[in-house]
Amino acid sequence: MKKLYGLFCILIAASMLLTACGAKSSEEKVLRVWIQWGDNPQQIQALFDKYTAESGVKVEVTAPIDDDKILPALTGSNPPDVLVLSGGDLAKSFYKEGLVDELSSAIETGNIDMADMFEAPLSQCRQGDLIVCLPWGTDAYALFWNKDLFEAAGLDPEKPPATMEELAEYAEKLTVVGADGTLEQVGFIPDHSWSHTDLYVRNFGGFWYSDDGSALTVNSQAMIDAMTWQQQFYTKYGVENLQAFTSGFGEYSSPDAAFYAGKVAMMVEGEWQVGPNFIPALKPELNYGVAAFPPPAAHPERAGTIVNQGTAVVIPSGAADKEASAKLLAWMMSPAVVAEEFCFNANLPTSKKAAEDPCFAALGEKFQVFVDLMASPNAYAVLTTPLSFELNDALYSAEEAILYQGADPKETLDAVQAEFEPKFKEAMGQ
Repeated sequence: MKKLYGLFCILIAASMLLTACGAKSSEEKVLRVWIQWGDNPQQIQALFDKYTAESGVKVEVTAPIDDDKILPALTGSNPPDVLVLSGGDLAKSFYKEGLVDELSSAIETGNIDMADMFEAPLSQCRQGDLIVCLPWGTDAYALFWNKDLFEAAGLDPEKPPATMEELAEYAEKLTVVGADGTLEQVGFIPDHSWSHTDLYVRNFGGFWYSDDGSALTVNSQAMIDAMTWQQQFYTKYGVENLQAFTSGFGEYSSPDAAFYAGKVAMMVEGEWQVGPNFIPALKPELNYGVAAFPPPAAHPERAGTIVNQGTAVVIPSGAADKEASAKLLAWMMSPAVVAEEFCFNANLPTSKKAAEDPCFAALGEKFQVFVDLMASPNAYAVLTTPLSFELNDALYSAEEAILYQGADPKETLDAVQAEFEPKFKEAMGQ
């Protein structure tokens, strides 16, 4: 009897040990994904539940994650296994500080097909020969025009402006001033709904960094030209008049938003506008067209210029199981997953194979304009460096001074260049 009792105790102890081990094993298999954006966290979690069904590894998604929680997590002892950032700006800063990994090993572990990625969004993740993030969906911007307002102004509604100079001419014809001198309709506002200097400066043949990211070019001729071109619209309409006009705009995602309501005839906007949550839902009767933003008349070879910026995925350096993180990253980058997530959101896929998915064709010919532009030889990404986060703030301030206060573009940009060039050299180890 004592022997049986002793054996029973041993079995109970073994059972408890196995249960404890099983609980620990299960706990180890939970991967945490943090995402900076996410209007529909339930949909994102449901997507990652498919990974659990395929692999047996549970994934917990937090979306959107508060920005102020990211840095403490990366510098602490318990970072997420995968972090999805809104753009590549922070990825390079985090890599410089040793907070996220270079991804060559993860790419090899996950057998990620780098040739399947569109080069423009991938380029935001390159730091020299290193890859510090991977693009998981992207945005791009093009010209939208109201065909009814074109026709009312005596313009061909099927022909958008072919050059930046022609766009300025069209804008004047499309601007309506009331008897009391107030603006009732405006042809074009360059920074509506936010800054698009990245697109304009690319059309002028440059950027605020050199193409290889090794030099700061804030005060280049291309930057001066881009700011001067934008400034003309505020000079022509009058800063106070234009600001009074824009103060009456409806919410960005409401039926009385400026372009929807026919208050602005042309705008620069992203691909999501043609998706189910924006124009088709908010203003389905709107008669409009979409085309690549036009180049300067002197440079027709820049036709089809587009600038990508969007989601960047990183693996934190402190992630507990790098192999598990790499496998999850590979699953995220697969064409089927990219197609599902970004077709749902009407955003552009970063995978060429994903772009062939019928779900994108179902979004219509206007969305296809953006997909086609992704393969343009003039497709770029917003260049980023470890200094981007700080420099971008300075550039926004410079743009506001030039557009709203009439500051001289060259003098303003010279000042930014002088302030940041030493910082840039230090950040780049020059």
